[in-house]
Parts: sequence; C-alpha cells; structure tokens
Amino acid sequence: MAEHRRQRDSQRTKQDILMAAEHEFADKGIYGARIDDIASRANINKRMIYEYFGNKEQLYKTVLEESYRRLGKREKVILSKGLDCRDAIRRIIRLEFEFLRDNPTYVKLILWENLNHGKYIEDIDFTDIKNPTFILLKKAIAQGKRDGVFKEDLDEEQLILSILTFTFSYFSNRYTLSKLLEANLDHGPSLTKRIEHVTDMVLLYICKQKP
Repeated sequence: MAEHRRQRDSQRTKQDILMAAEHEFADKGIYGARIDDIASRANINKRMIYEYFGNKEQLYKTVLEESYRRLGKREKVILSKGLDCRDAIRRIIRLEFEFLRDNPTYVKLILWENLNHGKYIEDIDFTDIKNPTFILLKKAIAQGKRDGVFKEDLDEEQLILSILTFTFSYFSNRYTLSKLLEANLDHGPSLTKRIEHVTDMVLLYICKQKP
C-alpha cells in the first residue's frame, strides 16, 4: 500500500512539473524559461525536476513529446472508427481546429521549436505518437481512391500537409490577421466559419464529384 502511494505521488509530481513546464516553455521558449520558475509554478523543490528529468533540455523535449502525444491520441481515436473516407477528412479537420483552440500552449511550443529550427524535436521518436495517425489517414485516403470517391492522382502527403498547415496557421497568425482583416478570429463564429470553409475547400479539391 505504501509503495503504491509513493508511485501515485511520484506520478502526480511528474504531471505537475510537466504542466508547469509546458506553460513556462510556451510563454518564454526553452532559452527564456527558468527551472526556478517552473518549480515555483509546480509548487515543488527544483531538485525534483532534476531527479525526474535530468536537465532543462530533457524536460523541454518531454513536454514537446507529451504535447504531440495528446493530439496523436485524439487523432487515432477518430481515425480508428472506420469512418467513411469523406467523414474521416471532415472529422480530422475539425479535430485539428478544436485541439489547437483548446490547447494554446501547443501552438506556442511549436512556434518556438520552429524558431529553434527543430533542434530538439529531432531527438523525439514519433513512431508511436504520429505514425499511427498518418498510417490511418493514408488508409482512409487510399480507400477513398479505391471507392472512386477521391481522385486517383491525389497526393496523400500533400493532402496531409495541407490539412496541417491550413489548421495551424489560423492560430499561429490569428493576432496579426485579426488586425489586417479587421476581424476577431478568436470569436467563436469566426472559427466555425473557418472550419466549414477549409472542410468544403479540401473536399471539393479531393473528391471526383461535388461532395
């Protein structure tokens, strides 16, 4: 019983550290974030961070990995349901938009990592994180081709890239675009309209006939 309690407390401490670190890294990047601030936010002694994660760089990479893993799990759930190929595309586009809306730290972390030229993400093994999503999505696209719903010459890699960039850029650029377009892109109806527009645009392009 005591051992079980220790393991549970240890796991809770790790989660507290990761949550605190995610916000600190999202706000300041890996070079601006300080272990002292992460420890203060997590309400723990900073030596616990070194005990569990070794150093700031390893903690940062763990935060990145866990952020991708959260999204990957949700993508896998949707794509494992055996949806119609068009429904799979509709659902995955909506998921990407809604996940980014609900996880602003994810957007900031990816922006910071791109500023770092992907230096730290190179060390992350995505075999169990994103590969299942890409495999399932490609499977849905291939089924759409076989069923005569999607165009035979549809480039799967380009379609996936388009979905990811269409969704992410809405959030990564929303503040500047809100100013330039004189529209509040954080407003709920604006996001709903964008989801519908991107979904219609993608399906009109990939389908043989109007969906």
